[in-house]
Amino acid sequence: MSQETLKFAQEQVAQGRLVALVTVTETSGSSPASVGQLMAVAEDGQAVGTVGGGMTEHLVTRQAVAAIQSGQRFFRFSFDHAENGMVCGGDMQGFGNILGSENHLYLFGGGHVGQSLAKLALLTGFFVTVAEDRPEFEQVFSGAFSGVRYLLCRPQDYGQKIALPRSAFAVICTRGHATDDEALRFCLSNPPRYIGMIGSVKKVETLFTRLRAEGVPEEVLGSIYTPVGLDVASAVPAEIAVAVMAEILLIKNGGTLNHKRSLKPAPPCGQ
Repeated sequence: MSQETLKFAQEQVAQGRLVALVTVTETSGSSPASVGQLMAVAEDGQAVGTVGGGMTEHLVTRQAVAAIQSGQRFFRFSFDHAENGMVCGGDMQGFGNILGSENHLYLFGGGHVGQSLAKLALLTGFFVTVAEDRPEFEQVFSGAFSGVRYLLCRPQDYGQKIALPRSAFAVICTRGHATDDEALRFCLSNPPRYIGMIGSVKKVETLFTRLRAEGVPEEVLGSIYTPVGLDVASAVPAEIAVAVMAEILLIKNGGTLNHKRSLKPAPPCGQ
C-alpha cells in the first residue's frame, strides 16, 4: 500500500499538481490507525492509502485539501476518535507535507496569447494547466506543448474540475467577455497568489462596475492585474505573453520594475 501511495504522490507531482503526503506518527487506545501509515491526498481530494478509515480519515483528507489550497507546505493533525463519532475510541496524531512545485500557472483560455504564455512558462520552470472549452485546442496543446495539462472544461464547471492553490498564478485570456467574467469569478472565489486578466480598459471597467454593484470590495478588485502585464506597447500575442510573463516573474521573485542599467552598481570589494 505504501508503494501505491508513493507512486500516486509521484505521479501528481510529475503532472504539476500539489499533493499532501500524510503520515501517522502516534496512536493510543484502540485506534484503527497504525504508526507509519501513509496517505496521499491530491488537490481535488482524491486519496490513495489510509490513515485508519472512517470519519477521522475523512477529516484528515479535508485538512490536507485545505492546506494545499491555502498555500501551506506542512501541517499537523490530532484527532480523538470518540469525539468524531467512532466507537473504537483512541486517538492518533501525525503530519502532512505538501509536495510539488509552487510555480504553477493556470491559463483560462488557450488562444494565441495562451499558447505563447504556455511556452514561456514552461521555459521558466512553471507547470502549466490550460482550461479551455473548445475541443479543437486540445490537439494543439498535446502536440506542441509537452508538459502542459489540458482540461477540456466549460467555465461553469471550473469549480468541479479545478482546485486552485493559493500559491498558484492565474491568467484569464478566454475567447470573450462572458467567459472572462466566469473565469474571474471562479478565481476570486479562492484567490491564488496572482490573478491577471487580458482586456481593454473599457472591458475591465464594465466588469468591475458589475462586481462592485454585487458587493465585491474595492481592495479585492485592486488586487487583480488588469490590463495584465508590463507596458511593452504591443498588440502582438507573443509580445503580450512576454509582458505578462515578465510581470509574473517580478512577483514570483520579489523583484522591482527597473532597468538594470539604472541601478547603482555595488562598490568594488574592499571599498
